[in-house]
Amino acid sequence: MTGLAVVGLVLAWGPARAQSCPPMPKPTYGLQLDHGSPVYRNDRSRAEVSRLAGPGLPGHSQQGLTHSETEFSLTITVNAAVLESGRTCVALGEARGVWRLSKLEVDIVREHPPGTCPHAVIRAHEDQHVAMAQRMFIRHAGTIRARLGQLVAQSRPSITALAPAQATQVLRDQLMEGLKTTLAAFERDLARANAAIDTPQNYKAETAKCPRWE
Repeated sequence: MTGLAVVGLVLAWGPARAQSCPPMPKPTYGLQLDHGSPVYRNDRSRAEVSRLAGPGLPGHSQQGLTHSETEFSLTITVNAAVLESGRTCVALGEARGVWRLSKLEVDIVREHPPGTCPHAVIRAHEDQHVAMAQRMFIRHAGTIRARLGQLVAQSRPSITALAPAQATQVLRDQLMEGLKTTLAAFERDLARANAAIDTPQNYKAETAKCPRWE
């Protein structure tokens, strides 16, 4: 999930030469992280958790589920100078991203209450998914920060007939488009890591840890 925020800050210079931009401050950027914390719940039935999980492995009933969501928001400012031609020179001033692990929710089906062997086994398995989501979040934060810095460094002042607010929107859209592949890589890599432990072999080994599963 991706959230977007835009703030346009216009710094007015006096009229410049008809088709040239005055010197603009070098753009800056930053990335803030919000790791969040896992929330555990034991109030949903196996049927409810199965519906949330979607198609599972054939022959295996859903006992637990870890659901993670991320959000990336971007706030930018622009510097602008009105030219003699009536056009405006706009330049990126600052780009501030916020990368959040906005949801990390763990379900253990209510058929297995705390204190039972199955509950402990399910919790241990889901905690592996939690740890993977948190590790992957940190790993990809570095990639996102680097990509945002690259895009900001590549940004150049441009002359436009658009109003500053519209020009800000265009700059924001360009940055988000440049980040799209980098942001999507998190979901892809996390799905691959989760699939590596959600296998029939692992499920069989974990089921064997308890004498009874009701």
